[in-house]
Amino acid sequence: MNFQPPSNSLTTRDYQFIALVLILFLVIATGLVYANLSLPNGGGDFYVHWVSARGFLFEQTDPYSGVIPARVQELVYEGNAPAGDEVFILDTPFHILLLYFPFALLSDAQLARAIFTLVIELALFALVYLSLKLTDWETPRWFWILFFIFCVLNFYSFQAILSANSVLILGLIYAGMLFALYSEQDELLGGLLAISMYYWEVGLPFLLLIAYRCYKESRTRVFAGFLMLSVVMLIISFLWYPDWLFPYLRAGMNNLRADFGFTIFTALQDIFPAFGRILAWIVIVILVFAFGYEWNASQESDPRRFYWVCCLSLAITPLLGFRTEIEHLSILIIPLALIFSIVYDRWKIGGSLTLLLLIIIFTFPWLLYFINPTQFAQEILFLFLPLFTVIGLYWIRWWALRPPRVWADLTKA
Repeated sequence: MNFQPPSNSLTTRDYQFIALVLILFLVIATGLVYANLSLPNGGGDFYVHWVSARGFLFEQTDPYSGVIPARVQELVYEGNAPAGDEVFILDTPFHILLLYFPFALLSDAQLARAIFTLVIELALFALVYLSLKLTDWETPRWFWILFFIFCVLNFYSFQAILSANSVLILGLIYAGMLFALYSEQDELLGGLLAISMYYWEVGLPFLLLIAYRCYKESRTRVFAGFLMLSVVMLIISFLWYPDWLFPYLRAGMNNLRADFGFTIFTALQDIFPAFGRILAWIVIVILVFAFGYEWNASQESDPRRFYWVCCLSLAITPLLGFRTEIEHLSILIIPLALIFSIVYDRWKIGGSLTLLLLIIIFTFPWLLYFINPTQFAQEILFLFLPLFTVIGLYWIRWWALRPPRVWADLTKA
């Protein structure tokens, strides 16, 4: 018999399936945009970039000038920012601001926010998928569904969507960097590293960890990819706005003086007025030493340990004294996926325990937010998720760093 190789051309049934998927995607995307149009006041994290980009493109306004915060406050608060609220000073590098320029072509603020929120929601779905894939866990179908629901509706992700914060896109970039690292897609890793140069308070230790790993392994293609994309974006930015560097640095300093957001110092001082600051320093010192030890131990070890240390770096960053915001904690989806996967696999009651942990992480922040909507409760909400994640990572550490090798492991602890 003469066997013919399968044809590479698409059949009519293939075209019909592709068309059906595209139609379903467009229907869902349109529905999400329509739903996003009805979101309550907010979206300031997007508006500060949208207003800056539009001002620069159509009015030649300096995006780092004092004109921008006043316009954003009018959109978000319908007036000046109330005392203690965010003033919305742009502190994003101009070469990263270029990525917002397509949205600046839309003149309707609400529509632009709705479409950008759709991008954030799609990034969240992709982040959940990649986070679970990185665990290398044969995820039960029921947990796929439950984890998606949890990640979309939990308090921290909801705050990120409400404020149209691009931290969820950053989370997807971080997950993509880990995926590219382990699949040896070095140029992709370098490109992702280049567009992750913002929100230092969210992932600076993580980025340093990735860069140092690539240096130790002599993965020159990563740095080539990083430099190529960075140089192109920087050349465009300096040709378009030659003097943006110093206004950007000045705006960053002004944003720090604005004193909006959360740090471990302010949180623990509000909770424990007598000794909160000392306790914060103790926590920071312990975390720095612990992270330094784990970083050093991960350099010559297998990928499992390095992945665990990367998750630890994301979890401890909010607790290192950097000023950050509640919605930035949504990036902890990445280490939470690892915690749940190990708990499910290594305990006899793993399924029930995983479900219990999901319920606790989901319900506690929402209950606290609605029952006690005070600054004190906000500080607890800020500390809750990173502390839970750090404790969870050390709880599963032994099992996460060692594959099942003995009968006791295989039958679960």
